[in-house]
Order: sequence, then structure tokens, then C-alpha cells
Amino acid sequence: MSIPETDLSKRMRALVVERPELATTFNPLADSFDAATAGFYGEPQSVSAPAFLGAFARARMAWCEATGEPLV
Repeated sequence: MSIPETDLSKRMRALVVERPELATTFNPLADSFDAATAGFYGEPQSVSAPAFLGAFARARMAWCEATGEPLV
């Protein structure tokens, strides 16, 4: 079974193609967020809400820092 990609992780991976220097930061964060999403929404649930939100927050913060997009 493969882990589906989230919209944020897809955007992160697309930016890595344009800016390869982000790969060491973005790829692990995108993978972690995808895995947390799969575990949080899976049956049975294997990832807690705080762990899911933490993975999202780390990925989103990195995205915002790299792109200049506002965090909120």
C-alpha cells in the first residue's frame, strides 16, 4: 500500500525540482507529513492528533519560510 500525497507535500516536492537546495529539508518533512496523514486518517488510527498537527506545522513552517507565503 502506498501513502497518498497531501497537497502541501506535492507543492513541496514540486518546489524541490525548481530549487534543489531545499531537498534535504523539504523531502523528509513532506514524507513525514504524508505518513502522519495516512496514520491519522487510517483505520485503525495509528497517529495521534498532536503528532499529525506537529507534522503539518513543521512542513507548513518550512514551506512558508522558503516561499515567503504568510503562515496565517
